[in-house]
Amino acid sequence: MKTLYLLRHAKSSWDDESLDDEDRPLTKRGKRDCQLVSNELARSGRSFKQVFCSSARRTQDTLRRFKAESSVFDSSQITVDEGLYTFDMQTLLDWLKNLPHDIDQALIIGHNPALIDLANFLYDGKIGHFGTCTFVELEVNVEYWDQLRSDSAKLIEIVRPKQLR
Repeated sequence: MKTLYLLRHAKSSWDDESLDDEDRPLTKRGKRDCQLVSNELARSGRSFKQVFCSSARRTQDTLRRFKAESSVFDSSQITVDEGLYTFDMQTLLDWLKNLPHDIDQALIIGHNPALIDLANFLYDGKIGHFGTCTFVELEVNVEYWDQLRSDSAKLIEIVRPKQLR
C-alpha cells in the first residue's frame, strides 16, 4: 500500500506579463492560503517524509510558505525536480512510476491539470474542483509505484483553502 499526497501550488500572479510562466510568484491570497492549509495539516498531525516539488517558482514559494507556517515539512526530505513542471497527467504518472520502491508515501507539489487528471485517473470516483492550494490524500492499492493504474486509489481526504477561510 502506498500513500500519495497531491498539493497544488497556491494562487499565483499573472500581473507581470514579462515573466515566463515558470517564474510567476504567489499572490497575497496565495500566501494566506498556504498558512490556512499548512496549519490545518499540522493540526491534524500530518508530517511528510518525502516531498517532491516542481521547479516552478510558485510551487517552490508554496513549499517555503508551508515550511515557514507549520511543522509539516520539518522532517521531510525535499527534492525539487524539473520533471514535475508539467501540466500533463501521463508525464506525471510516468514520473511517479519511477519512484524508488522503498518510498511508501510521497507528496507532490505541482500543477493542474496534471494533478486533477492524475487524481481522477487513480481514484475510483471523481474529485471535483482542485483549486489552488488544494491538498488531496490518496491511499493507493499497489505494492510498487510502477504498478499505478486506473481506479487503484481510495480518496482519504481533500483540504481546500476555501473551506478554511
